[in-house]
Amino acid sequence: MKNAFTILIGCLLAVAILSRMFLYQVRYDQVAIRTLFDRADAESVEETPGLKWRLPWPMHQVTHYSKRLQLLEDRLEELQTADRKSVIVRTYLTWRIADPLPFYVTLKDPAEARRQLSSRLREVRGILSGYRLDQLVNQDRDTLALDTIEREARDAVQQSLDDAGYGLKVESVGIYRIILPESTTGKVFETMIASRERLADEALQEGQAQASAIRSDAESARDRILAFAERRAQAIRSQGDREASREYDAFARNEEFAIFIRRLEALEKMLGHNTTFVLSAESLGILDWFRQPAKPAEGTTP
Repeated sequence: MKNAFTILIGCLLAVAILSRMFLYQVRYDQVAIRTLFDRADAESVEETPGLKWRLPWPMHQVTHYSKRLQLLEDRLEELQTADRKSVIVRTYLTWRIADPLPFYVTLKDPAEARRQLSSRLREVRGILSGYRLDQLVNQDRDTLALDTIEREARDAVQQSLDDAGYGLKVESVGIYRIILPESTTGKVFETMIASRERLADEALQEGQAQASAIRSDAESARDRILAFAERRAQAIRSQGDREASREYDAFARNEEFAIFIRRLEALEKMLGHNTTFVLSAESLGILDWFRQPAKPAEGTTP
């Protein structure tokens, strides 16, 4: 029994050793380069996940690379903008191995790839130096040029990598952090104060212009209304004068009766339509009016 167990263990160890010698694994997030005596060609690339056959070392050697997106951050460094302001900037880029065969032939090691990318990432500062400070730091999003800067930097780094034939792809280049030195901060505050004062003056001038326009429109409307009212009042006065002249003629023919009619009209207006008010005839002077002798007609003697 003991010998059988020993044989079983030996067989398992032999299988494990032979499997390690003749098999290798490619995970879903990896790509493998299988070289023959350290020579690689198009058939050396294995991207399909699973177990693959190989010849024992030193004939076949297998190198695995990650296909995942990788991040590279640069250190903080000070630079000058186009308007001669000092800023401290930290940049980053994300990259991946796009073509494993050229990468293996030229760089082979991801650490070397990061070194090459770091040197090219520092060249981005030349792009940043071509822009003003207000295009890097501003509350107005329309003034910021960060998207343009990052796009130009990514294209520049990618072009440099393509020329070198490294098989790398830069997915993005960005500005991770911007710090203003103390000297620049004071200048920024002065610029912001001047900008806000200019905006306040513009708003005040615009408000004054609008107020003047409103006052002018109101005065013009007032003058039109007063002129119309004056013309209307003059027309009413003229009509009243014409009607009054006719009343005066009626009064001249019989003044006492006209006075009596005016008293009745005045009472009607004062008492309203829904009021009954009883007065004696003497209080209105009606009997006095009837007792008056009739006036002789013109051309007759009394």
